[in-house]
Amino acid sequence: MTTQFFSHNGNQVAYTREGVGRAILFLHNGGAAKEIWTEQVRVLRDKHEVICLDHLGFGESDMPETGYTLDKYVDLLSAFIDHLGTERVSVVANCMGSAMSLLLADRRPDIFDALVLLNPLSEHTAREGVIGWVMPAAAKFPRLSNAVARRIRVPAPVTKYVIAAQYGPRGWRRGLRSPLPGAVAAGAGWSRRGRLTSMAELFSDLTLLRAVDELRPGADFPALAVVWGAANLGLSPRAGRDLNRTLNPDREEFLPRCGHLPMMENPEAVTAIIDEFIGNPPNRRIHHDQLVRA
Repeated sequence: MTTQFFSHNGNQVAYTREGVGRAILFLHNGGAAKEIWTEQVRVLRDKHEVICLDHLGFGESDMPETGYTLDKYVDLLSAFIDHLGTERVSVVANCMGSAMSLLLADRRPDIFDALVLLNPLSEHTAREGVIGWVMPAAAKFPRLSNAVARRIRVPAPVTKYVIAAQYGPRGWRRGLRSPLPGAVAAGAGWSRRGRLTSMAELFSDLTLLRAVDELRPGADFPALAVVWGAANLGLSPRAGRDLNRTLNPDREEFLPRCGHLPMMENPEAVTAIIDEFIGNPPNRRIHHDQLVRA
């Protein structure tokens, strides 16, 4: 695939686009890149237009010194979807990409067909997971954490272990012996100095992450499926069940033995969920009315 670029506020944001049909936009988690969706793209491009975005600060996109708050990511996503020129788009996302999608869908539900969101990042799901260990320092000392993040990098030989630590039992050993599709490109960026800046700034203000926990989708919200890696350590699947009670998704799945990267650990299951849900999204209004009556 040939990488294209979208200009936003003076920064170049990288993406790929191929296939014909109803559009699906794929959004990666923090610390990864668009290549984590390699297996899904390979299968779905025969029936959909498949678009994969590198968030600002990751992959082939620019890495400015600042500008990584969640509200700015949401604004960029909104502008990017407008740039695509599609009437409506379905989104498949992981972690911070899921948080961005939920917040934007709450503001602009009319631009989405359906959402398949993996491991949604929120204040609660982060605090109850390993990510919660670093959140207090980033929130309490934002300038210091940002300054440190701009100056450090993960040694290249260690990056495979950084990625493998995000797997559940299904993918851990397999991923270390022979990197799963997308893992090399997804992990390579950590060895670049300053790559951690996005994560430091993202967690310096928890206002919008808290807003994800407080979100109550209405009848006009796009059809929603939420998928968790049941063995996720970075974010808490138990807190994810709490979040599901407020999001009221049309479909929820907990994939056994998968961690934070189920699209690589169990690509067949994730691809099947995407194909089924986006291919035949439920009527959200009917589901919402049934919940209200209950």
